[in-house]
Amino acid sequence: MVIVGGVALKMQGNQLRVLAEWPERDPVNLPLIDAGMIALKHRTEGVVVPPVAQTDKGAQRIVQVRLGTQDTGGMIVLGLNAANDSVAQGYLHDLQGLKSVLNEMLASTEALGTGPSGTLLGLQATLLGGNSLEAAAIAFVNELASTFRLDRTSLGLLEDGRIRIAAISHNANFAQKQELLRSLVAAMEECADQSCTLTHPPSRDEVPHILLAHAEFSSRAGTGISSLPIAHDGKLIGVLVLERQGTPPTSTDIVACQHLTALMAPIIELRQKAERTLPGRLIDAVREYRHWFALSNPVLRYTVVGVGVALLALLLIPMPYQVTAGARIEGAEQRILAAPTDGFLKQAYVRPGDSVKAGQLLAEMSDNDLRLEESRWQAELRQHENAYISAMARADRAGFSVSRAKANEASAQLELTRSQLDRMRIVAPADSIVIQGDLSQNLGAPIRRGDTLLILAPQGRHRLLLEVDERDIGEIQEGRQGRLSLSAHPDDTLNFMVKRIVPVAVGKDGNNIFELEASLDGNPTSLRPGMRGVARIDADKHPLLWQSLHRVTNWLRHRLFALGG
Repeated sequence: MVIVGGVALKMQGNQLRVLAEWPERDPVNLPLIDAGMIALKHRTEGVVVPPVAQTDKGAQRIVQVRLGTQDTGGMIVLGLNAANDSVAQGYLHDLQGLKSVLNEMLASTEALGTGPSGTLLGLQATLLGGNSLEAAAIAFVNELASTFRLDRTSLGLLEDGRIRIAAISHNANFAQKQELLRSLVAAMEECADQSCTLTHPPSRDEVPHILLAHAEFSSRAGTGISSLPIAHDGKLIGVLVLERQGTPPTSTDIVACQHLTALMAPIIELRQKAERTLPGRLIDAVREYRHWFALSNPVLRYTVVGVGVALLALLLIPMPYQVTAGARIEGAEQRILAAPTDGFLKQAYVRPGDSVKAGQLLAEMSDNDLRLEESRWQAELRQHENAYISAMARADRAGFSVSRAKANEASAQLELTRSQLDRMRIVAPADSIVIQGDLSQNLGAPIRRGDTLLILAPQGRHRLLLEVDERDIGEIQEGRQGRLSLSAHPDDTLNFMVKRIVPVAVGKDGNNIFELEASLDGNPTSLRPGMRGVARIDADKHPLLWQSLHRVTNWLRHRLFALGG
């Protein structure tokens, strides 16, 4: 239990009077009385922390609430064993909400000091201190039955329009008596329907009421019965049933219990709300504000009409529509550098992503065989030159012609070999960027004539390729504008225009797509071939209803056509 003690104090002249305390004459209340006396003297209220020497004896937090006026000042002081300030602040808020009814009781000192109402703090602590509403309700009816010397006290709470028995005093096995239990619920509902206190057998001067269910329960249980409705804020929240063997409770006991239930009703409702499930809280909120949703409410009616017209307009008025497509950046043109002849890779000087200048050496192939071939043809050329010079000196016209022809042949072969040697050095044809061909991993590898060594793309000139699903290609035409967002630069948006639609579909990831060529507005220096992103292409305007459902309706048309519909 969170509450360990409580006192009700009142200043009479210069004397402090303890009107009520719980537990009675318990040392745990001494720090509460001292704290209340100081608060009354300084006219303050709130949550205070007692000295460390007193916390071992009981309260770790003391809640003080001032009552009455300056001349008739009073104080309610509760001791809590909670070290959390938020718990203490919650109790302070609850007591402050009950100030009006507590002030009424303070106006009559005898009402608080003597009789059954002296148990007010004990009953309040019982309701607030249980781990659950059910446990607190059982402790409450047990305390109430003991205080008023009743044979049995029952508490029923209203839940979802029906009374549910929450607790019965001193009757652990009462639930086994199903017939008597149903009769008790009927008596509680009879009291709730009439919203007044019902007693059976009734007194002679009592106003007549319907007591059929009370008479049946009284005859079954063999007790006199009084039912008291429990209400808070003008709303019924439950029924309290008092039973005494032979005769019903006295009018004095009933009046005292009515007064106590009026004080306990806010606490009961507070605990009911705290233990409601989330669906239950939603239902309560709908019930509380259901008048807002009544069509008789002109504000709601006009709001519904306005929202309906706005939604209809949004669904039927043509709105801008865009087709989403995948996109990738490529160079405006690509140059392939192939192997000029069969051979072996000797050296590589660039890798993909490197920028190169025109004439820059990119790679070399092994030229040992060609060097030997060059030497052989050089030797043959010198040999034939010497031969036709000797023939010329001898005036041997026939020998001169043959040697001259062989010399020319050797010279041609030498030029061919030297041109092949030049081609063994792979150079950049223009300022470009290497986009493919990592030759550094293949040094010494054999290469056949025509094998691709490097692929270059010109710097600063790019083209945009769009991949449009075949279901959307009908919405696209040449000249359409669009916007591009690249994965590498998601914060920047580039504008483009569709230049050409390739009229052949290709398969990709299980779908048929059409490729579109587009030109970018400007060429940002941050662009690189191979970048990918998402493009949105402007299409014809369509209503939002069409934009939301056209894929589904087109699929249904195809299915119906396939089925022969």
